[in-house]
Amino acid sequence: MSQPVFFPHPKAWTPAKGVCTSLVELTLNEFWLDAHLDPSLNPEGYALQITPTGIYLRLGSDRALHYAWLHFEQWRKPSPEAIPCGEVKDHPTFPRRGFMLDISRCKVPTRESLEEWVHLLADFRYNELQLYTEHTFAYKGHRPVWEHASPLDKEDILWLQSLCQSYSIELVPNQNCFGHFERWIGHSDYRKYAETPDGFITPWGEHRHVGSVLKPDQASYDLVTGLLDEILPLFESPLINIGCDETFELGQGASKERCKKEGFGKVYTEFVSRIMKHVSEKHGKRAQFWGDIILKSPEELRQFPKDAIALEWGYEADHPFDADSKLFKESGLDFVVCPGSSSWQSFAGRTENMFVNIRKATEAAQENEALGLLLTDWGDFGHLQQNPVTYPALAWCGLNAWAQETASIETATLWCDEVAFKNNSGDTDAWLAAGRVSDLLEKPTHNSSPLFQLFRNPEETRPLLPIEKIKNCLEAVDNLQAPSMYTKEWEQTLRNLRLPLLRALGRKEADECHRLSIEGHEKLWRQRNREGGLAESVSMYSSMARDLKTGDKDE
Repeated sequence: MSQPVFFPHPKAWTPAKGVCTSLVELTLNEFWLDAHLDPSLNPEGYALQITPTGIYLRLGSDRALHYAWLHFEQWRKPSPEAIPCGEVKDHPTFPRRGFMLDISRCKVPTRESLEEWVHLLADFRYNELQLYTEHTFAYKGHRPVWEHASPLDKEDILWLQSLCQSYSIELVPNQNCFGHFERWIGHSDYRKYAETPDGFITPWGEHRHVGSVLKPDQASYDLVTGLLDEILPLFESPLINIGCDETFELGQGASKERCKKEGFGKVYTEFVSRIMKHVSEKHGKRAQFWGDIILKSPEELRQFPKDAIALEWGYEADHPFDADSKLFKESGLDFVVCPGSSSWQSFAGRTENMFVNIRKATEAAQENEALGLLLTDWGDFGHLQQNPVTYPALAWCGLNAWAQETASIETATLWCDEVAFKNNSGDTDAWLAAGRVSDLLEKPTHNSSPLFQLFRNPEETRPLLPIEKIKNCLEAVDNLQAPSMYTKEWEQTLRNLRLPLLRALGRKEADECHRLSIEGHEKLWRQRNREGGLAESVSMYSSMARDLKTGDKDE
C-alpha cells in the first residue's frame, strides 16, 4: 500500500493500520458534512483522521476546509480504491500569506487570467491577493488617466472578490497614494499636483521627464482620498495598501523649503498619516504602506497611527530583511515581509536570487514576529515575462509561508509540478533552468538579469560582456529542455532570451527573431490580457531593434 506524499508536509502525520474503501468517491460537499468546528485549533488549522469506517474532520474555522481538502486529495491519490488509515494535523506558519500582482505596468489581466491566478493561489495556500494599482481602475471623473489602459471597474472588483471569497482568499484593495503618480502627472490637468512637474533626477542618475510624486498638500490629499472614497466601499477586506513607496523627488520641488525646515521624514510621515487616518475614520480600514521611505527616517516610525502595517520589501538575495524587520518590530508597528518573484526585467526569472530572497524574507519574518509574507510580482518595462516564470516562486513562497520549518527547494519543485503544471514532472525544473542561463554572462545586476540589460541597453551593456560568455549563454538557451505545458509561453521566453544575444553577436537571424518575438508577444498578450498597454509593451522591442554600432561581432 503506497503512503501519501503531502505538499506541504503537515505538522503531524501519523499512519495507522488498515484501509478505508468508503471514501473513494467522496466529494467536497460530502467532505464538509463530516466536519466539526474545534476552536482549540488554529483558525486555518485542521485535524483529519481516516479510519476503516470513515473520516473524522476537525476544523479551526470554515477557512480551514479548503486546506484540509487539499491534503485529503493528496492522501487518496496513490491508492484511490483503498485509502490507508492515519491522521494529519496541520496549520500555517504565518496568518497572512499574500500575493501582489502588478496590473499597472501595461498588463491588465482578463477575468479568465485572474481566475487562473486565484486557483493557483488557493492551491498554494495563499489567503490574500492584491492588485497593484496606479491608474488601472476606472475612477469617475478621471477618464484621461485610464481610458487607454483597459482598466478594471466596479463589476470586475465585485466579481473577483466573490471568487476569492469562495477560496477563503482576502482581496485587499491597493492604490498608490503618494509616489508612482507619473501616469497621472503626465496629463496636463494633473501637473498641478506634482512635486516636480517638469521631471527629476532619480537616485541612480536617470532623468525622468515627468514627475512621479504628489506634492504633500491639501489638493493632493483631496485627490487621493477621493479615489479611496470611490473604491474602498467595494472591498470587504479590513485593509488597504496605500503604497507611498519610492517618493524619490520629495523635497526637490514644491516641498523643498518645508522639508528643509521640518525635515524630510516629518513631511513624509505627516502626509501618509493623514491618509491613514482618513481610511480608518471614514472606512474602518487599516492602512498598509511600503516601508522603504520611512526607513530613511526611522525616528518617525512611532508617529504613524498604531494600527498601520508596514510592508518591508526587497528583491535581492542580500537585502537586509532582518535588520529592517528589527526596526519595524521595535517601533511597535505590525509589519509584513515582502520578497519578490524575481520574474520582472529578466524574461525567464532569476532562479537563484529568487530562492535566496524568499527564504531570507521568511527567516526574518519568523525571527521578528511579522504577520506574514506578501510575494510581489512586478512588470517593469513592459511586463515582458510570461506567467509560468512566476509559478516556481509562487510555490516556494507559499511553502515557506505555510510550513517554514520544513520547506525545501525539492519539495517546492515537486509541489509546483503537481499544482501549476498539472502533474507534469520536470516542468518546474525546465523553467528554473531557463532562469539560470543569464547567470552565464557573469555580470552583476540589480533588480534585473544581465540578459535583460543587454536587451534594454545594448550599447551600454555589450562592451562589458566578453564575446565567449555571450556565445556560451546562447548555447545554453538553445540546449534548454522544453516543458510539457505552456509551450507557447516557453517558445516566447526562448525567443526573448535569444534576441539580445543574437543582436550582440551580430547574427543575421536576429531580425527574424525580433519579428517573431513581437508577434508572439502580441498573440499571447491578447489571449490572457486586456488590449490596453499592449502598444506600450511592444515598444520595448522597438527600442532595441537597431544593430549595435560598436563592439565585437561574431563573424
